[in-house]
Amino acid sequence: MNSGYLAGIFSFGFWGLIALYWKELSAFDSYELLGHRIFWGVLTFLVYILFKKPWGNLKACIDTKKKRQSLYLTTGLIFSNWFVFVWAVGSGHVLEASIGYFINPLINVALGVFILKETLRPRQRVAVVLAFLGLVILLSSGVGRIDISLFLACTFGTYGLLRKRMNIPSMEGLFFEMLLSLTPILIYFFYKEFSGAGLSFFKVSSREQFLAALAGIVTLIPLVTFNYAVKKIPLISVGLLQYIAPTLQFILAVFVYGELFTKSHAYAFSLIWGALIIYTFDLVTSTRTQRVASA
Repeated sequence: MNSGYLAGIFSFGFWGLIALYWKELSAFDSYELLGHRIFWGVLTFLVYILFKKPWGNLKACIDTKKKRQSLYLTTGLIFSNWFVFVWAVGSGHVLEASIGYFINPLINVALGVFILKETLRPRQRVAVVLAFLGLVILLSSGVGRIDISLFLACTFGTYGLLRKRMNIPSMEGLFFEMLLSLTPILIYFFYKEFSGAGLSFFKVSSREQFLAALAGIVTLIPLVTFNYAVKKIPLISVGLLQYIAPTLQFILAVFVYGELFTKSHAYAFSLIWGALIIYTFDLVTSTRTQRVASA
């Protein structure tokens, strides 16, 4: 299994377990927490740039008009995705948000097939059908506002597609996206601090301040490995690997936080994990076949 697949597994495993971290920051409202993710993320990147001095890679991100326009698009997609996610969580639409991450892999598979002209092997087609049936079960069980789910799935799926097609370094491209997102965040921070409400950051314990300051690193690590993965492996593969994250989220919700787990969830998970097993088996066998053929 090449480094792209390992990076993808790590990214989605990280996102699947990240609720353990965000639960420790319940004293912050969702919008301020989003702001800390971006603010501390930019500072983390600045430290990286000072040490690595990747001036050539930074220039390569913005040396053409097309690249600059693409960065504006990817920035808008990832920022709006984060914004709607934190709004959904804060407004009691956690289920719809999690369903969005179940829809997202199918969006990636569709984009891979119809936009990038990637092909599905027979076993991969079976895996996609099973995953789709699992999604249908989830949707038919009643998920509330499906527009939230579709928005989250489509914005992140399109973000992955554009990032795959952009010929820019992963780390430095992400830095520019974070930097472009910083302006509305700073406006919000100044407004909240000087409007009388005040930022929660200055009211919580030093432990919570330290955890909030880690939000940049926590945000960047999986995004960096995700951007690496989408450059190295087919978008179809990214789509199916993405089921790791919402599955882990549901496991945490049920076994750690005691949330309701219905028969519909059980049927859906059985189909989705069946799809992952079939896809993984196909990946392993095809890789071995290619190695034997090239030997």
